[in-house]
Amino acid sequence: MAALALACLTLVGCDRPETLTQQKAQEIINRWQFKAEPVYAEVPQRVWWSPTAPKDDYDEKALRTLHNLEHAGLVTLTESHNPAREETTFLARVTKKGFPILGTAPSFRGPVYRAKICEKRYDGLRNFVRHPTQKTVGHAELVWHYDNPTWLYPLFETKINKPLKKPFASHIAFYYAKHEWKFDVTVRKTDAEK
Repeated sequence: MAALALACLTLVGCDRPETLTQQKAQEIINRWQFKAEPVYAEVPQRVWWSPTAPKDDYDEKALRTLHNLEHAGLVTLTESHNPAREETTFLARVTKKGFPILGTAPSFRGPVYRAKICEKRYDGLRNFVRHPTQKTVGHAELVWHYDNPTWLYPLFETKINKPLKKPFASHIAFYYAKHEWKFDVTVRKTDAEK
């Protein structure tokens, strides 16, 4: 009796390998997709340059972002110079006002401050194509855009390629494996207007 109950539970908990359609693909996505996904921007806590590591465009954006955060009272910024190495350094420290707003995270440029700047809104699937011979395999584009900016959106000049209301697409591959429907994102972000 216990084996029969377990078999029934297994059948109920598993998806059926029905023919993949656009409607089924949308159902698969709906299981994982939020109506609005938070989007964060980051800025290094320390920005520096020297003759061996010249100031680049990102350093300039990071410095402007730190100044913006300082003007908003979220960080204090100190500047220092090392004449021997011809190095200029700006170091940001979070304030009491900024502490509940700015989170921290590691990155390739060292520790960063990060904050929610907007949301990612999903618009739906398009260009669905099922595999010509495999009924449980297909691909589509998931269209989405950035929306609902927070007051921090204009402060973070380090938010690269996050324009509001512009449609983007993620390429997704759907398949059935191990008794359930799955998908992989094959291309995270591409211009949806092309």
